[in-house]
Amino acid sequence: MLHAKEQLLRLLRIQDLALEIRSARSVVEGAPARIEEIEGRFRERNAEYVALKERFDAIEKDRRDRTVELEALEESRKKYMESLMQVKNQREYSAVLKEIDAVKARIGAHEEAILKEMEEAEKLRVDLDARADHIEKERALVGEEHARVEAEAATAAERISAAEDERAGLETELPGDLIENVRRVEESRQGVFLARADKELCQVCFVRIRPQVYQEIRQAAQIHVCGHCRRYLYYEPALKAQPAAQPDAAPGEASASGIGALGGGPA
Repeated sequence: MLHAKEQLLRLLRIQDLALEIRSARSVVEGAPARIEEIEGRFRERNAEYVALKERFDAIEKDRRDRTVELEALEESRKKYMESLMQVKNQREYSAVLKEIDAVKARIGAHEEAILKEMEEAEKLRVDLDARADHIEKERALVGEEHARVEAEAATAAERISAAEDERAGLETELPGDLIENVRRVEESRQGVFLARADKELCQVCFVRIRPQVYQEIRQAAQIHVCGHCRRYLYYEPALKAQPAAQPDAAPGEASASGIGALGGGPA
């Protein structure tokens, strides 16, 4: 069985890996929302350009439709002019003149509308041309941001996989009941299952540690949990010091230090 200090050193590394995994998962899980935000900002910036383009397209379509109808009206006017030479009485003459006037009025209305549309379309074309380069640059930037977010998510996914593999390897070296308790505390404490002990206080919840327990923590002689927040306590200087040589345990003799002496950790 590993000495308590060795177990704590592994728990410290597992804690680092656990936080790294949580951080990387937030990157992966947040990527779709970040991409939607990037594209949403572009849509907002592009909205005015799109509105101008839609107006330009509508004007061009209406102008084409009016041009086709104008050609048909010109044909009608020619036919009425030809029939005017063939009328046989004043009543027919007046009727044809009335039709010619109506056609001329419609022709005039179309010509006036087409002229106005041509003027507006030309202004819109100039405006659209001026905006086109800017929009393309914006579109390219959006593509770059999109690709960067996807790359970050892919890198984070790789970090998760590597960290999970390393964690699994470390956990095989620790008692199963300890790992079970660690995972339970980790889940209930937002991923943080370790707490630094200093000045007889848990440095996370600041509840006082009994002097005898604190001395054992300072010596890394046993693994203890905080009586309040239930996190595993460690004394940082003790883990940085070189371990003292340990005599070999007699056959069948369990180490008095370590998690086994605590019945597997927190109740």
